[in-house]
Amino acid sequence: MMKAAILSILCVDAIAVAVAVAVAAKFSTENGGNEGMRYKDQIERALSGSGDMVSFDDAFWGYDQDRSSSVAWSDYSIIPKECLILKNKHVIAFEIYGKGNNQCAKKKEDTYIMDVGQFSRAYVAQKQIDYNLQGNKYGNPGSMDYLECTQVQYNDAYYYAKLGCSTQGGLKLYAYTDASCTVASNTNIGLYNDIKISFNTCQSCVSWPADGVDVNVDDQFESYHMYDSKLCGAAAEYKQNCGWGCMRTLKRGSSNTNHYAKRSWNGFEKFCLFFWTAVSESAASVWVVLKQRRTMTREDAIVEEAAMNGVGLKKRHVFPLVLGLVFFVLLAMFMVWKRMTWILLIGTNVALFMHFVYLRRKAKKAGQGGDGYIQDAGLEIS
Repeated sequence: MMKAAILSILCVDAIAVAVAVAVAAKFSTENGGNEGMRYKDQIERALSGSGDMVSFDDAFWGYDQDRSSSVAWSDYSIIPKECLILKNKHVIAFEIYGKGNNQCAKKKEDTYIMDVGQFSRAYVAQKQIDYNLQGNKYGNPGSMDYLECTQVQYNDAYYYAKLGCSTQGGLKLYAYTDASCTVASNTNIGLYNDIKISFNTCQSCVSWPADGVDVNVDDQFESYHMYDSKLCGAAAEYKQNCGWGCMRTLKRGSSNTNHYAKRSWNGFEKFCLFFWTAVSESAASVWVVLKQRRTMTREDAIVEEAAMNGVGLKKRHVFPLVLGLVFFVLLAMFMVWKRMTWILLIGTNVALFMHFVYLRRKAKKAGQGGDGYIQDAGLEIS
């Protein structure tokens, strides 16, 4: 009886184990049968279909089903450059930087273009995952409904809308009268783009969970996540080369941006302007130099005046020349003539400092046994 009871217990345990294995196998099969699919479930399925997230189930992400990618996107960075209209096609130009790029400072691979709708889809998906890993929600912009040509009703009439590029290099929703979005309409159908892409900004292809944020992932998360970048992966899949015409258009837009930047003072430049102006144009610095000139020897004063007379200058000309210098400095600052401004400001400071050092050395020599000094020699007007 005892043996029979033991055998019965062993049989029950064996059946329970078999059932557990079968259930686990079924669960594994339904979820892809590997750690990669568990990772995919945790990162994508939790977002997809939630109503305010990109769906990862459509054909656009078909290339992303294979988790055997050899590209460690965690080492890469990307810069969206500009939204361009090339031969009536709306595309976004971007640059990809490889391993060790130091925030896009080096290791640039090339410049590419990608359909504006495809790039925007990948960009928003990447932002949604990045925000999710930080414990936040990015949301789903309304313009995502118009990545493809989509029919809309406005004032009892039907139009078509599609995301495109503005003439300023940003994103814009356009209205069309045909189903293929080729015939533009001047009608304002009340749609405005709310997809915000940070152009000319270096962005890492992969972001990681913030410290202290409880993200429910498996033990293989890190080894899979470093190979997973919605933005850079899609960019690598759908990219096209930016040819000669594309590069010319891109450089033209960059030159306009750089021209505006050159025609304005940034925060650091404003600080330097204040500093150098305060040093060179302040009454204190002029007073220090004039005070030092009061100790000039009679011989030095005569030599200096003779030198000035030799070039046709009188001491009474000094004050108007100083006023003229101040005027040109202020004019250069107002007109944002950066090179001239820095030359005048820094040159004035260097000249004042060198003149002070020269007077100081002369005064020390005179104090050690010179001819004595002439009071107010530096202020004498003849």
